[in-house]
Amino acid sequence: MAVNKNFVVKNGLEVDTNTLFVDSANNRVAIGTTVPTATLDVRGKILSDSQVESFVGKFVGIVTAGAVGVTTMTAGAAVISGVATVGFISATSLNVVTGFSTVQAFSSKDLTVSIGATISGDLNVGGAATVGGALTVTGSSKLQDTQVGSALTVTGISTFTGASKFANTARFEKDIAVGSAATVGVLTVTGNAYFNGNVDIGGDITFDEVNARNLNISGISTLGFATAANAYVAGMTTTHLLNVGFGATMVKVQGTPATRVGINSIGPAFTLDVDGDSNVTGTVRQAGTSVLTTASGDATALAIALG
Repeated sequence: MAVNKNFVVKNGLEVDTNTLFVDSANNRVAIGTTVPTATLDVRGKILSDSQVESFVGKFVGIVTAGAVGVTTMTAGAAVISGVATVGFISATSLNVVTGFSTVQAFSSKDLTVSIGATISGDLNVGGAATVGGALTVTGSSKLQDTQVGSALTVTGISTFTGASKFANTARFEKDIAVGSAATVGVLTVTGNAYFNGNVDIGGDITFDEVNARNLNISGISTLGFATAANAYVAGMTTTHLLNVGFGATMVKVQGTPATRVGINSIGPAFTLDVDGDSNVTGTVRQAGTSVLTTASGDATALAIALG
């Protein structure tokens, strides 16, 4: 049948059982069903060889983007509530509220993930990143500003270029560098480091210079040069040079050629070298024998013996 002018149907249209159905009362068109629930209700696959445009897109089932004929999905706001596999997506705002999404690559201004997210490749964040739950990074990551409210575990190489805040436990299994490249096996800090609380070190500590208000040493320590207002030594300490600021008194202990102690003498020539008067309230002995006994108790002989 040929129709050469407009074909008007006033009271709906039905072709075959459910091939095409028009609900004129609700202004709905259905394909594959006789009970349309939307303006256009299609119960089956939709194929288009041209561009499909939509103001708002909502996917509640399984979505695959990146197949033949689809290269880029660009949307102002994309909400994914089901399972989605995306090859590449560029969106101003991407919200994943339920289900699971697999993304090969994406570019997004704002990314909100309210469920678990696993990133096995590189993660580059140029702006602020806020993570309310646990964050696990197994590959390389570069974060400018990061706030983590739960545990942070980093097993790869990570670079934090901005202000970072960790409210809970942070665990780094690789090298950590602050200000420059990391040295293998250690924490490398190029600038100053400030600790407001205590610092506990289970292994050895090596430093070039230390300034302390109160220094407590309970074990064996070897000091090349130390400057401290108060130094308390409860164990064994080997000191190469110790300056004591009481009355401009200097005590020097050196091991070459032999251990010597000098008081007001920076180069002691004897085991004990005192530059100035000495006062002894006890017995002065030489080789274990009292000097008074050696001098036979004679004051004159004692004066001669003492020079």
